[in-house]
Amino acid sequence: MTMTKEQSAVKTRKRAFELDLLRGFAIFMMILHHFAFDLRFILGYDVFAFIGAECNWFWAFVHPFFIFIFVGISGVCCQFSRNNFKRAAKLGAIAIAFSVVTITADHFLNLGCAIYFNVLHVLTAATVLFALFDHVEQKKTGGRDSRQGDMVLMLIVALFMWLLHALPFYDHTIHSPWVMILGMDPHPDSVIQVGDELGLIPWVGVFFLGVLIGRHVYKEKETLFPNAPKPFLTAIKPFEWIGRNSLLVYLIHQPIVLGILYLLRYAGIIP
Repeated sequence: MTMTKEQSAVKTRKRAFELDLLRGFAIFMMILHHFAFDLRFILGYDVFAFIGAECNWFWAFVHPFFIFIFVGISGVCCQFSRNNFKRAAKLGAIAIAFSVVTITADHFLNLGCAIYFNVLHVLTAATVLFALFDHVEQKKTGGRDSRQGDMVLMLIVALFMWLLHALPFYDHTIHSPWVMILGMDPHPDSVIQVGDELGLIPWVGVFFLGVLIGRHVYKEKETLFPNAPKPFLTAIKPFEWIGRNSLLVYLIHQPIVLGILYLLRYAGIIP
């Protein structure tokens, strides 16, 4: 059965564009971050010094803020998916391929771009956990949004927030680089060079916070702002497009940014 133009238009109007907008904004901020990183550390320009600082306003507030938005919105969007096991399998396959490509490129080109575990891997793990939770909840209660489910979700969020508080007590004490997967800093002797990293703690908790919000705020699986003015919707279209295609943009933006920068250098436009 095909959808009529009128039905398609109604569906488009009801789409939760605000989620695409927020996710698109987070991805845009990430692109700016990677642009600054490329200029400073790959092309060697003495700019954007805040990127290399250990503890400053960027790493303490800005960087976690747009990751929080991206991961949290991903949790909200799990409520819209019909099959989160399938969604997790697709995301996991892309995450593994992404790691293979970046590790291989780093091995041959020494770009410092190896990705062992970052936001794609965190979202894969969190989506698998949610799919399992959702399966058990529906089997036990016959549907979603049970009070027991809400309690379990709140406990999961609380657990990961508590673990975040506990991590500093173990940082730099474990001689294994793989503790980075948890979100811990390994002993200096075990540190490996990576292009990007993101740990399970606290971000799986942030994801499940998004799940908790989504199951109550987006029960109808449609926008909360159906009467948003058209000029506003027109103005946010670029961010909305990025949000709708966030995975594609995430995968291709870095080669594009680096390619443009190298072309500008080759053409003599930048020194």
